[in-house]
Amino acid sequence: MADTEITDPAVKGHRRFFVLGPPMTLLLFSQALTGTVLTDLIVYRACLSSPSTNHTECSILRTNASSSEAIHVEAEVETHVSMIVLAKSLIESVLPAILSLFLGPWSDRAGRRPLLLSGVAGFTIFYISLALMCNWNMNPWYFLIPSVPASALGGVSAVIIASMCHISDTSGEKDRTMLLAWLQASVFIGVLFGIFTGPLIYKMSGYTAVFSTAAICCTMALLYIYFLVEETVRDTSKESIRGLFKISSVRELVASAFEKRDGFFRTVVWLAICILALSVMVVEGEVSIGFLFTRERLGWDVQRFSYFSGTGVLFSIPCMIFGVSLFSRVLGFSDTLITGIALTSCLGSALTKAFATEGWHMYLSACIGFFSGAAGPVMRSTISKSVPAKDIGKVFSLTTSLETLSPLAGAPLYTLIYSHYLPPIYPAPVYLLSASFFSLLILLTLCLAVINRNSRNMNFAPLVEEE
Repeated sequence: MADTEITDPAVKGHRRFFVLGPPMTLLLFSQALTGTVLTDLIVYRACLSSPSTNHTECSILRTNASSSEAIHVEAEVETHVSMIVLAKSLIESVLPAILSLFLGPWSDRAGRRPLLLSGVAGFTIFYISLALMCNWNMNPWYFLIPSVPASALGGVSAVIIASMCHISDTSGEKDRTMLLAWLQASVFIGVLFGIFTGPLIYKMSGYTAVFSTAAICCTMALLYIYFLVEETVRDTSKESIRGLFKISSVRELVASAFEKRDGFFRTVVWLAICILALSVMVVEGEVSIGFLFTRERLGWDVQRFSYFSGTGVLFSIPCMIFGVSLFSRVLGFSDTLITGIALTSCLGSALTKAFATEGWHMYLSACIGFFSGAAGPVMRSTISKSVPAKDIGKVFSLTTSLETLSPLAGAPLYTLIYSHYLPPIYPAPVYLLSASFFSLLILLTLCLAVINRNSRNMNFAPLVEEE
């Protein structure tokens, strides 16, 4: 099989920082816009379908959600709703994680644009379906149906893999860390606006308007990719969708990640993957209990917690961008040193939350964790610099698959510990667990720095592929 060729950097100047930013912002805006609203819709429809409640009682959930009657009604359907949400999470996590093992190797041959287009198209179908279904009085389990095509087309995993590969294809090692940081910032910007906009649109116009807005945003992202994002893999005409599920693709992926050969920084790659996966596990674990913690310890409601979450994201965006630019391009810090600073920021934030007793303590934790978002893009940059260009899609596939699956371990672990050690236990054990994980990640980063320094002068030796 002939080696797939990667184009030279096709986008020059400052424009390269914004090539993938708009579609990523639109996609994550749509997800953040609809996340809470979809959960609210599932709760309401579960209430209507429950034999122990009536329409009048369910209406309280929409008119006075903080009342004691609404809390009682919500408790009646909590088990039913949790099962639906769990099933939705499994569909949207496990299926894309499995597909990720095939998507990266296939994109190395077929190109990056097909993955970008399929992932965004899946979400467009998802939100159009929800915009129609929310007008029909149906069992809440039917709301799982739109998740199937969205996940089958790759989900967020396909978009992330294609975006990271596209950046690796079109950038040199000097600028790659900064470009990945800009991509992460685009994600944060979308999440930030979605968090604050979703409840407002729902309050003014209802469920249909929220899901329709998300569908329009995804359609705009789809058109943007189709007309403005260039392909970076040459000679893709010989590869078709039929080649996606080749067993040989998985063999290539395993060989790319495990086979020992001169120039492949295997230990560096696996340490970076472990740091990424564990970081995602901790972050998703904290997300699963964050609101519960602030409600029990501080008496916060949904609005106050959403305001805190949005403020934290708003604060982290400029800090991450200017921080990575300062450390990487001005001061010349290595990727491992920048990651160490980011993880130390995470450690300080977790310790502050563990000892929090006042609302301002939580905002202090957000200030201390201002640089925490930099760890992800910097570690992905390290991975891209440690594998041959022709194997980037394969290794990023494995990385994304593990990142997608790690929340399935993090959320239950954090929920279990939190449920057994509810506040007012002081300090909060669940955040001490986070601090322990971040301490371990700092040690792994130190090991990575030492190994990376010793292997700095090695050259790549590509895999020999079968005919």
